[in-house]
Amino acid sequence: MPEGYIKMDFDLGEAYVKEGRLTAISKVDAVIFDCDGVLIDVRESYDKAIARATAWIFEALTGQRVPEDLLTSEVIFLFRRSGGFNNDCDIVYGLLMFLLSEMPPTLLNRLFEVIRTLKVEGNAAEKINAVKERINVGEAPIETINLIAKIEAFTFMLNETGIASVDRAILSLKNVPREAYDAIKSFLYGSKRVGEGVIATVFEELFYGPELFRRVHNIKPELFQSPGTIENSRIIVRFEALNRLTSLIGGAKFGIASGSPSAPAKQVLGSLLDLFDAGALVFLDNILEGEKEYSERGFLKVSLGKPNPYPLLKSAWSLEPFRAAVFVGDSIEDALAVERANRLDPRFISAGVYAYTGASERAMREFLKFGCDIISPSVNEIPSIIEAARRFPG
Repeated sequence: MPEGYIKMDFDLGEAYVKEGRLTAISKVDAVIFDCDGVLIDVRESYDKAIARATAWIFEALTGQRVPEDLLTSEVIFLFRRSGGFNNDCDIVYGLLMFLLSEMPPTLLNRLFEVIRTLKVEGNAAEKINAVKERINVGEAPIETINLIAKIEAFTFMLNETGIASVDRAILSLKNVPREAYDAIKSFLYGSKRVGEGVIATVFEELFYGPELFRRVHNIKPELFQSPGTIENSRIIVRFEALNRLTSLIGGAKFGIASGSPSAPAKQVLGSLLDLFDAGALVFLDNILEGEKEYSERGFLKVSLGKPNPYPLLKSAWSLEPFRAAVFVGDSIEDALAVERANRLDPRFISAGVYAYTGASERAMREFLKFGCDIISPSVNEIPSIIEAARRFPG
């Protein structure tokens, strides 16, 4: 039994509630949710798109195949646990750069030469097709034995600085010359604009599928015509759980603080979003608007995505007045956002949910190690946990 926690048993798994936070939890009258892994099960949608994008781009760049099923939800979780990979395209970048660093030097040099002399600019599909036409496919394939163990060891070199920590980790190994590394990085992720950037375009086409991709981005898909992995998304949160929360907190004071775009959430959640406060819905779209506003006002360029508390605070502002707000997330960066928000406003409570992550047992241990106020199998047990806190003596 973890010290300082009270254990509760549910059908889906164990929950732990920090004893010293019971009074604060009993006062909860606002609930803010992360979206992916909390409201929506994304293991077969976002996670699958990460794996497919990584495997497809790697083969396009090297002529070699890495088995897609090696890039599991557990591997993806290992990136997210570092606290710096709120953007799924950043995970694709991290996986790709690691896999490329494992390739024979002769192939890396060949890829560098192809990219360095590439004349195609602008269109992501044209750029990647130009590389595919010129790359030598006769090199030795990547060694897949112990690959998962190697990736796991690599993720322990990462931290909340995200792709910057990827660059530091790989360059410190000295497997890839700096000039080649910078050229490959610029080719893959020099632009993060969909339609221009290789990673962003491949990921978004695979995730959305052709019709929704065209609607969301207002451009024609050029690489894939297969159904998008978004179709595999499943709703986690139950209507009954939201109803119980509404009764417990005296109204539907619900918000969302997510690092994902709003379009997928609207597509999957549909009418359930009507139960949320419209002003308290904060997605990637809103975060990018905030960053643009900061830039236009002359501030230094800053990332407002989690673990920055900006999305959480922005959502909470629309839920005022409240005594205590619980933020339900599925990653350490969500817990970090609460910790940092509490430096400015101490009314936030952290709840980590683990059952719909890629590595549920590991996620539960990470939340306990971090010291989250609540660790729950899913969002659907949160009403019972609040009720129990209100019944607890003192």
